[in-house]
Amino acid sequence: MKSISMLWEVLLLGAFLSQVDAAPTKESYTELYRPQYHFTPAQNWMNDPNGLLYADGTYHMYYQYNPGGNTWGAMSWGHATSEDLTHWKEQPVALLARGYPNNITEMFFSGSAVIDEHNTSGFGKKGKAPWIAMYTSYYPTAQVLPSGKQVRDNQQAQSIAYSLDHGTTWTTYDEANPVILDPPAPYQDQFLDFRDPNIFWHQPIRKWVAVVSLAKLHKLLIYTSTNLKQWDLESEFGPFNAVGGNWECPNIFPLPVDGDKSKVKWVAIVGINPGGPPGTVGSGVQYFLGDFNGTTFTADSNSIHGGGPPDGSFIFEDFEGNHSFSDRGWIATGDFIGTSPVAGTLPGQNPVTGYLGNQLVNTFLNGDATTGTLTSPSFTISYKYINFLIGGGDNINQTAIQLKIDGNVVYAATGSNSEQLTWQHWDVSAFQNQTAVIEIIDLATGGWGHINVDEISFANTPATNNNANWLDWGPDFYATQGYNGLPQYQRTIISWMNNWQYGGVIPTSPWRSAMSIPRQLSLKTIDESIAVVQEPEECWKAITQTQIASTFPSITGTHSLGDIGNAAEIELTFSSGDGTNGSSEFGIIVRASKDFSQQTRIGYDFTTQQVFVDRTKSGDVSFDSTFASVYYAPLSPASDKTVTLRIFVDWSSVEVFGGQGQTTMTTQIFPDENATNAQLFSTGGSTKNVQLRISKVRSTWV
Repeated sequence: MKSISMLWEVLLLGAFLSQVDAAPTKESYTELYRPQYHFTPAQNWMNDPNGLLYADGTYHMYYQYNPGGNTWGAMSWGHATSEDLTHWKEQPVALLARGYPNNITEMFFSGSAVIDEHNTSGFGKKGKAPWIAMYTSYYPTAQVLPSGKQVRDNQQAQSIAYSLDHGTTWTTYDEANPVILDPPAPYQDQFLDFRDPNIFWHQPIRKWVAVVSLAKLHKLLIYTSTNLKQWDLESEFGPFNAVGGNWECPNIFPLPVDGDKSKVKWVAIVGINPGGPPGTVGSGVQYFLGDFNGTTFTADSNSIHGGGPPDGSFIFEDFEGNHSFSDRGWIATGDFIGTSPVAGTLPGQNPVTGYLGNQLVNTFLNGDATTGTLTSPSFTISYKYINFLIGGGDNINQTAIQLKIDGNVVYAATGSNSEQLTWQHWDVSAFQNQTAVIEIIDLATGGWGHINVDEISFANTPATNNNANWLDWGPDFYATQGYNGLPQYQRTIISWMNNWQYGGVIPTSPWRSAMSIPRQLSLKTIDESIAVVQEPEECWKAITQTQIASTFPSITGTHSLGDIGNAAEIELTFSSGDGTNGSSEFGIIVRASKDFSQQTRIGYDFTTQQVFVDRTKSGDVSFDSTFASVYYAPLSPASDKTVTLRIFVDWSSVEVFGGQGQTTMTTQIFPDENATNAQLFSTGGSTKNVQLRISKVRSTWV
């Protein structure tokens, strides 16, 4: 038995080595859901982009990779190269988990890479400038390392490796790794969540800078070094803005404002998981604008904000204090008779987040079987808006908060199948001086059969969920990294196009996860504020062919576009304001089946001035209860009162760039292969001056 077991291990190892060294075949890129112009590995699991580096005409992309399966594990650095950020060639694994596959003692978590042009590290030989990768070493077990340093179970620490052959092979700096062993005092107990170093050369101080995340404390630590080996702590940043989950994968870099190199701002990018953009569940990326002097990043005051209800709000009900619903004047029915607001999460429920104070309405009293209604005392409408926090089930007829006037429901709102509460509002200016009640209903007994409500208030301006500057408002854009090696103010980024909420169960095989379109960042003044603007940075002329270019004076209802294929670039421009002629929403449906039972809706809400992506009917949504959702992002019309949406559709994703690129949304979808139909829609009236261009995108794998 022992000899058979040993033989089996040898066979497995041989198969693995063949897999690592083999180049992927063209045939492996035609599977259902395989992206045709987004990078994916031929097989196995991938997450964060790492070590993005441009040198000698080649873009190198390393990434978190499991060489042994299509779920997270055995974290190593995969490697791919491209000459145009469009056509990628998968290379052999660059940094293989130490001890793989049987006795892993060190995994290689996320990090970055630079070219040490002046050989400050001393690793260069024969005039060759070394490439240096700095990454987080994860140690599954306590051990004494070759450097003599001791690590604890599950410790995270920062290490380096070097390459003398342009990033093909790497040598770990075992004689001294990890070069940053522990977090500094007073944070030394955070060694389990100390990760993701981002390094760059800062010429004014002639030192290397590393930004490292203290994930659970929502802090960035800034270190400097003269040689990439010894590091000194200089400062810390945070916590600010979105802090609903771990801070990860930080970057900081300079960009000129409106192209003026005499007016430069620094941008700090921080991943957060969970606690992403409002209405999403799981991962997201926020940014800060500010200044950096080589040792300290200072955010601009207008880059720090908290969202929530406006100043001067009248609090109608916050559900705080030791009072039952009856004591508060609310009428309860069903299972809510004799009950009170609750403190946060209930037994058997996933964590509830986003509520204010200590208590809220949470109808998960007896699990999802709880049913009943809660009706507020009557009040006279005297403000323009009613604001409230809401989460829970997405069923407008069964789990909702309603505004009733004369017994009729005039407004209703519901959750998004999420335990995270977000702000919503009703514009009640048309109902001034009328008497109303608010009713919370839970008539559902299964699935997301509950509702969460908090902080009902009245104001003359709407509440906002804008508690952060979001780099992307969709659910599938995370772990953003920028390229080193490009000109100083050219910042090209790539993100992991997935979400930790469901990333391990998306229905793809034999690979899992894709990267976003590479995007070039800039800073532009829009609506009197400086915003990060994103533009796709791919060789589109080489892989696109215009099929449809049309102008419509007006669209009412729907307009069929027929079969546009399953990979397309779409540009849609239309009038807002007076040009809508009563329309409430306008947009395009893509990746639709012939009967439109499957479809992804991308559009614009004229009332709220928001872009939206609706993937509730986008195909396979069965693998996660939160996946079938609608996502929103703010976008003001341009100065000429037009709205422009640039949309990139692939076999399993949609990326939307709104306006000048100040608003983006990235979402995965998993439709049937033959869901290739499209149509325009205008609801509630007509939309004028519609210009449409659709280009077919050819596969980059052929």
